[in-house]
Amino acid sequence: MSATTGTAHASLVATLHRLRNRDGGWPYYGGRHSRLESTCWAVLGTGASLDSTPLAGWVNPDGLLVEPSSGEVNFGFNGLAALVMSAPQLVMSPMTRRIVSALIEARGVAAPTSPVIRQDTSLQAWSWTRGTFSWVEPTAWCMLALKRWPGLPEATRARVAVAEEVLRDRVCPGGGWNFGNGEVYGQGLPAHVPTTAAGVLALQDRSNDPLVQSAVAFLERAALLEGSTTALALSALALASIDRPSARIVAALGAHAPASESFGNIAALGMAAYALDCAAHSVRPPAFALRTETRQ
Repeated sequence: MSATTGTAHASLVATLHRLRNRDGGWPYYGGRHSRLESTCWAVLGTGASLDSTPLAGWVNPDGLLVEPSSGEVNFGFNGLAALVMSAPQLVMSPMTRRIVSALIEARGVAAPTSPVIRQDTSLQAWSWTRGTFSWVEPTAWCMLALKRWPGLPEATRARVAVAEEVLRDRVCPGGGWNFGNGEVYGQGLPAHVPTTAAGVLALQDRSNDPLVQSAVAFLERAALLEGSTTALALSALALASIDRPSARIVAALGAHAPASESFGNIAALGMAAYALDCAAHSVRPPAFALRTETRQ
């Protein structure tokens, strides 16, 4: 880690500690209720213990985590939580097992075929919330959470296969992914960097697949152009997951850190701190790494 990047990382971590709520969780912005996504990223960014967060008190009867401030299950962030909970030693805790088991059963709704959307709307991966359509980001996080545990029931492999088919079906014409569709009304939609990075993380065990290679090429072209904290941090993590060099992206992320802190988005600050820490130690991001036997 360069001196500049090291200073940026230390400042991000200090800011995250300062913005932590009394209940041990983190909000999206200082002074608000603790939220699941921001708490997960802040835990990764600071190295805080999950035992010191309120997540254990957010468990629903079905095993999924529900934020008290919303009262609604977010499947994508439950997938992220399952990854974070097992990050240190790739050990599945009882809470993680309950989340993963519930995610195996969860499905986005199937939709009727539409002449204006080029995609297979019968495919059911994961939605953000109950009773809604499958989207790329929750599908990526939930699929990656299931891929971490190859010894789970046969239903796991079936759900992963559908999820991979969804990402293949939704790819944008130039590579990478938009939030939901690759094409509408005959027009190809542009890919977005954060969504594409999540897709690459989920498909890191398919790194030689042309689908993933085109997504990686898009990240390498577009991450610096998009330039947001989230885009830079997730791109650095995605490229690290497949051992792809990302020094320019990491350097840009470090240089952008003061602006990130001024914006105050705690989830993005956690992403940035975690990406810089992984880059400093030249490791695949432990929270998102697959077991050896699941990689090609």
